[in-house]
Amino acid sequence: MNAGLSKRLETLPLPPLRVLRGLCLLILLGLELLELTIRFDAQGLARATPWWAVGFVYTPIYLHIGLAGVAAFLVIVSPRLQTIWQAMFQPTRPHWWGLWLALHVVAFGVFTLLTAAILDVDTAAVGLSVLWPVSWVLSGAATLLLWLCAVAPPSFWLHLVQHESAGLLGAALAGMGAWASGQITLEFWQPLAAATFWLARHLLGLWYTDIYYQLSTKVLGTATFRVIIAPECSGYEGIGLVVLLLTLYLWLFRAHLRFPHAALLLPIGALGAWVTNVLRITLLIALGTSWSPAVAQGGFHSQAGWIAFLLIGLGLIGVTQRYHVFAVAPPSPSSTAHTQYATALLVPLLVMMATMVVTSAVSSGVDWLYPLRVITTGMALWAFRKAYHLNTWRWSWHAPVYGMTVFGIWMCLEPAASHSTTALANGLTQLPPVLAGVWLGWRVLGSVLTVPLAEELAFRGYVIHKLVARDFETVPPGQFTWWACLVSSVLFGMLHGRWLAGTLAGIVYALALRQRGYLADAVVAHMTTNALIAVYVLHQHAWALWV
Repeated sequence: MNAGLSKRLETLPLPPLRVLRGLCLLILLGLELLELTIRFDAQGLARATPWWAVGFVYTPIYLHIGLAGVAAFLVIVSPRLQTIWQAMFQPTRPHWWGLWLALHVVAFGVFTLLTAAILDVDTAAVGLSVLWPVSWVLSGAATLLLWLCAVAPPSFWLHLVQHESAGLLGAALAGMGAWASGQITLEFWQPLAAATFWLARHLLGLWYTDIYYQLSTKVLGTATFRVIIAPECSGYEGIGLVVLLLTLYLWLFRAHLRFPHAALLLPIGALGAWVTNVLRITLLIALGTSWSPAVAQGGFHSQAGWIAFLLIGLGLIGVTQRYHVFAVAPPSPSSTAHTQYATALLVPLLVMMATMVVTSAVSSGVDWLYPLRVITTGMALWAFRKAYHLNTWRWSWHAPVYGMTVFGIWMCLEPAASHSTTALANGLTQLPPVLAGVWLGWRVLGSVLTVPLAEELAFRGYVIHKLVARDFETVPPGQFTWWACLVSSVLFGMLHGRWLAGTLAGIVYALALRQRGYLADAVVAHMTTNALIAVYVLHQHAWALWV
């Protein structure tokens, strides 16, 4: 796009109805993909004939490559994303989106029928010709292209391909590279597992004499407690996560780092991730041998990896920032003020999540240390209370209405299994009534008070405005783009086990913030939702809602 057109587009407001239509079309595509993946399973064709049927087994791989490519393209064009976004919803020609949508629905129906004809029948017995996969590919391509035309005019997509061809090629290579890197790491499993196995065995030998190990089956432990070191336990997943986090850090803070010196963070982080993984396996076996096999197999096994990831990744970033390692440029006074306010918005959520990981790691079934999570989060909120300007928060009756709306959405999307017996229900029945009541009191306090405050400060106070402008403090309260609303809400949904309900809840809380421009409205709406859920849980014993 030329510079003049880009400047004119950036000054135009986004039409709300067109943005809402785009969001609905995006949700439609997601539901269609979900319906296809749930209904059909291509694994049954692994040994099928004719030869072309075997290619359908790899359809999940194609999907993963495509999604990774889309994500990579968004990163590549991020400096121009606002201009592209504006051009998409400010078409220069009439856009017959309804016709394109109708054609998309027809194409999706044909694609679904062809998929069922290929996957739901015995292809070897029926003897389907090669015309079937050709028709399947063509109908799938038509379904996607017609959906794109419903989102924006075909002229927009042609213009995008012409001007972003290099970015599209790079995104395609990145998508294939992401899949290939996963395959390569699997090949590294054997040597990395052997090294992990060897070091963990010798560390255990410092405390125990009855060490049991069998390299061929990757079994390690003591006479009373043993584990199998699976491929994901070799450490390559942790290495990948740490390297990804540090790569993002190097990119986002590249202006304050001196290269190539800062690139040393990547091998340091990879080595640290592997060492901490060996320590995790060693502590897991020691915990199961000398203390509690249930805790070792439960909370510690599932949370220790995240603890190690946080310690290595965030620890290296913190040390680099705090002590100016690798020549981090001292921040200017204005950026320091922004950093302090951002810290005040993010730290309570980080403290809450870190405490949750630690308490879950030492618990089995029920997080009996939940009160500690409330206390540490409350301390973080109290420490930064002056930064929140609580004296400017004003009450509104609109906020509880938004909260009740989210409660209705949450309950509609909650499966009937919420009333089934859970580990929490079993754990509470084993406690004296007084202690069970005390724990439930802390649980309600955390759900209604500290959780809404910490999450809203982070997502509606920081993330949603940070996606609008780098200097997020300059964004007027309550003002945001629909793109920022969607991305922040999806991230909010991913934080919760019920991602769809969480995403929709994030959108409603953002609307509560937008109506008057007060973050307090989003907080009160969130508190209302959690209070209603707490009442329902206690009254109906629907303990799964608190899982």
